[in-house]
Amino acid sequence: MTTFYGLPGAEAFWHWTTLVHFLLVALAGGTAFYTAVLGIRRPDAVRGLAWLALAFIVLDLFMLWAESPARFRFSHVWLFLSFEPASAIWWGAWGLATSALMLLLLALGLGPARLWAGLLALSSSVVLAYPGYALAANAARPLWDHLLLAFFPASGLLLALAVLVWLRPTEEAAPWLQVAALASLALAALYPVALASGGADARLAFVLWLRGWGWFLLGGGLLFLAAFLARRAPALAGACALAGAFVLRSWIVEQGQHSLFVHGF
Repeated sequence: MTTFYGLPGAEAFWHWTTLVHFLLVALAGGTAFYTAVLGIRRPDAVRGLAWLALAFIVLDLFMLWAESPARFRFSHVWLFLSFEPASAIWWGAWGLATSALMLLLLALGLGPARLWAGLLALSSSVVLAYPGYALAANAARPLWDHLLLAFFPASGLLLALAVLVWLRPTEEAAPWLQVAALASLALAALYPVALASGGADARLAFVLWLRGWGWFLLGGGLLFLAAFLARRAPALAGACALAGAFVLRSWIVEQGQHSLFVHGF
């Protein structure tokens, strides 16, 4: 039997649709957060960004609905009728819904824009943090270390900024991308250290990392470094950031769901 929180859970319980969700939720949360920060300073200059972030949220919610076996029973409604602070998906659902409302108000120019932007900064932070929380809360998967609580928000913001650098809705995203790339690089470098200094399960994961999985981390780190260094070539920096963040995040999600104790060495 395959379970998310149970042992041993040898088989994969997530598939390609989940990897798409992890991409879309990063784009949604990161674009919304960037919109919020700019909106606090210049509320009249973020309507286009607000519509873009709202589109990412709609796509992500559709993907979550489409991948659910119970999608035609619409059982996801319980997330909005319950109080489950211990559930990562509860935080994610409410973060996305609240962000969508704030973005709609900003896009339409209704009400106190700076207040909506401030609330959006909080709700979009929840959206960025929820994937890392969903992984780190699963103690049965040693690759999902608590460092992901920081790495997933940083790399999620980096993904969104990479897309914004390409689309150029503003000229201010490029410096942000450099900072996000540097933060993602630092956290990626700390990832094997966190595994090696953890419990027995984490140290087993570190051994597997040394036996071949380290290439993914090295490749992602080099792409983060390239994104940081390519200051005069924003398109190249965006491409490196997008590739590094997506590959490394997807590898952690995909490989981390397998039980090391079943597959062994």
